[in-house]
Amino acid sequence: MKRFPKIVATAAAVALAGAALTACGSSDAQSGGNDAKGPSRVVLTSHAAADTLNELDLEDRVVGLVKSGVFPAALDDYSGGEFTDIGSLKEPKMDVIAELGPDLILFGNRTREMEPEFAKISDRVIAGDPDTSETIASNRAKVEEVAALFGAQDKASAELDKIDEKVAETRAKAEGAGTALVLMTSGGKVTGYGQGSRFDLIFNELGMAPAGELEAEGSHGAPLSWEQIAELNPDHVFVIDRDAAIGSEGEAASSLLDNPVFSRTAAATNGKVHFLNGQNWYLVGGGLGVLEAMIDEIDSAVS
Repeated sequence: MKRFPKIVATAAAVALAGAALTACGSSDAQSGGNDAKGPSRVVLTSHAAADTLNELDLEDRVVGLVKSGVFPAALDDYSGGEFTDIGSLKEPKMDVIAELGPDLILFGNRTREMEPEFAKISDRVIAGDPDTSETIASNRAKVEEVAALFGAQDKASAELDKIDEKVAETRAKAEGAGTALVLMTSGGKVTGYGQGSRFDLIFNELGMAPAGELEAEGSHGAPLSWEQIAELNPDHVFVIDRDAAIGSEGEAASSLLDNPVFSRTAAATNGKVHFLNGQNWYLVGGGLGVLEAMIDEIDSAVS
């Protein structure tokens, strides 16, 4: 993999910025404008941070982000060619990033180990994804950190307050909603997620009671048989179709769940099987707009 030393990246940034300024009037929008506060050449491997910048009307500060593979519909505002594709969530192209000369890199959890490499390209490198152990609190901290860089604290604060209100409303509804289990389907298999998992948001912050204790294997959840799911007998099942989220071929989650053993669960019997937006939950996982949409899904399920 080709990598550029920071001094080369800086020179590239100056050259690119100079070319942009002499090219046309629209260059001010792409560079954030002469009077704009904060970084003007942002590169992202964090979908959550991309969503936050978009919600803060700062998408014109972005020059590149990961777009290879399935690109979440929530980030459609970045689909244009003015936003350079720098690779995938797990494998960003470091040479392309260096050529963009970023003055800020917001990296996602899937590229956390690459932080030292990012630091060779840009002087300002920040984690952009929330911590899944406390998604809402961590998301607030990330949004506030990013907003402060651009002087956008007031707009961010108003939107974060709306999220807090929705969390309180959903928690109140969840108290009497019974037990819940999160299932992810992929490659014809099903895994379960409960309290303490990457989707702990549903339990520890939105207040759903777990259907049971699950022994998860890292971030991949706990392998479950249909009989084990029936024994847990959750009142609500939240389903994430991973294959659909990442664009892989595979049996649809709705087809997998259409079996006589799962049909015995209280969730299936009472019509409480909820198919979540897999792109938002699996690929994005936070951000100012997407997190609100995720909370809305749970709120709707228990309303």
